[in-house]
Order: sequence, then structure tokens, then C-alpha cells
Amino acid sequence: MYKKRILIIENEDIIAKLEREILEKNGFDVDIARDGVEGLQRIKSDRYDVIISDFLMPRMGGDEFYQEVKRLGKDLEKRVIFVTSVINDFIESTGNRFLKKPFTSEQLVKATEDFMNLRR
Repeated sequence: MYKKRILIIENEDIIAKLEREILEKNGFDVDIARDGVEGLQRIKSDRYDVIISDFLMPRMGGDEFYQEVKRLGKDLEKRVIFVTSVINDFIESTGNRFLKKPFTSEQLVKATEDFMNLRR
């Protein structure tokens, strides 16, 4: 059986590990990238059903990461769920889902599962 694959892009180790633990307990296969640059490398070499991306990150923020993913084509940018403490005009302009920090484990799982159900 194919496990849905998720890429978490998060520069704070404790948050990344917690998100991974929550999602793996709910049956997902999860990889972690520490920033947008590493996230792009992983996307280019692997397939992910959902990308959960922090917005404020070193080296490449969420907005730049999103634009680079969009340049790759294949509608990959539609698979991004942003995680942020401040909702801004850019995030809203994408039309993508987002989770506002702090969020609960239930909200993380629900947002991911809802997204998966929409993609069927």
C-alpha cells in the first residue's frame, strides 16, 4: 500500500520533529528539509503529495520557495500548505491552505487529510 508522502520544510528542529511524529502516527511517510533551498533539492529528486512549508526561514523564505516551485511546473505549488505566525497578503494571494502558529496536532492532521481528499 502506498503511503502518502509529505515534505516538511521547517528550520526549527523541534517543530519539524514534532510535525513529523504527528504525521507519521497518522500513516504518512514524512521527510524534512531545513529551509527552502533544501526543500527545492528534495522536490527535484523525489515525489511528494503535500509540502508543508514554514514561511519565515533563512536562505530562502516561503514566498521565494513558492515562486521557485511554481517555476518547476506540474502544479507543484498547489501542494504547498504554509505554516506561519503571521498571515500576509502573499500567502492569501496564493489561494493555498495555511496553518497559523500555534496550531494543534489535530489541525495539522486535518489540514493534511483534507488536502489529500481534495486531490483524489
